[in-house]
Amino acid sequence: MIPWQDNTILWSVIAFVTSFVMPLYFILAGMTYNGERHRQNLRYYAISRGRQLLIPYFAIYIIMMLLFIPLEGSIDTYLTPIDLIFWLLYGAGPPGQPTYLWFLPVLYFGLLIFVVIESVTHTYDPRVKWPLVVLLPFLAFWITDVFSPILVPWRLNTVLVATAFCLIGYEIRRYRGLKSWHTDSRIRDGAIFAILFVFLIIASQYNGFISHGDDWLGTNRWLYLVTGTFGTIMIFMLSSLSKYPIVSRRMQFLGVGSQVIYEIHPIFFYLVPLLVSLFGLSATDYANSFAFFWPIRFVIAFGLSIPFTLLVYRNKLLSLIFTGKSET
Repeated sequence: MIPWQDNTILWSVIAFVTSFVMPLYFILAGMTYNGERHRQNLRYYAISRGRQLLIPYFAIYIIMMLLFIPLEGSIDTYLTPIDLIFWLLYGAGPPGQPTYLWFLPVLYFGLLIFVVIESVTHTYDPRVKWPLVVLLPFLAFWITDVFSPILVPWRLNTVLVATAFCLIGYEIRRYRGLKSWHTDSRIRDGAIFAILFVFLIIASQYNGFISHGDDWLGTNRWLYLVTGTFGTIMIFMLSSLSKYPIVSRRMQFLGVGSQVIYEIHPIFFYLVPLLVSLFGLSATDYANSFAFFWPIRFVIAFGLSIPFTLLVYRNKLLSLIFTGKSET
């Protein structure tokens, strides 16, 4: 789904977004974890989260393989159905074109490690967990280097990074709760937001595009931990500044349906060229205008994901495939 580097502006925007978008999910997972509720029954938590994240992972992956059989040659990828089967069993890849489904098992196993750490350490001084925010990424980077240039099986390195961000999110909630991220001064809020925004622009352009699926966390992997955390705080501040009810309602819908949107929009993304061909655009014309069509293609895929999400919550089978639950 990632465009070529020929278009500098487009590539810069994507480098900026990828500098914090996945850590945002992991940090939110840590912030919303209820230790008091789940600590006494981690087995049930593991099963329920497994249904939510792993059933969609395997179900959608199988659907993608089935779609590739009749559509092979019409989708802009070098992958074959056999390739997809291999990488499914390997738990990582494919190199250069990892499916966005990697996020689901990474979040699941990252959460499991996080909740075990929280369960074991909750009676101790909270600061006992702080060194893990450094030690876990250090271990992840070491594992990456050991396997390089081969991808790490089942993305253990990314799982450890995800766990570190979950810990950061949990500590943020412990210190701040779920309070709004703004002060009594709009000038101060604006200044903090501007500083974070400028820092992220500069840091992301230096660190470059981030691809967890390819085991690539940028030019400086430690910098990614900083941009991921600061970018999340920037988004929290932005959401706190929104006073319009309609914006709030739209954001709530995107929050509730974020998993389904995340899961389905890559499929629509790959099908867009096939749909465009119905209007007479050849594959050569599309390839020659790739950078121009990529943003349009992304918007169309995202737009198609919204009504599909509504359909998922009204159909038991689709709900099971995309959320792991058959309730509607």
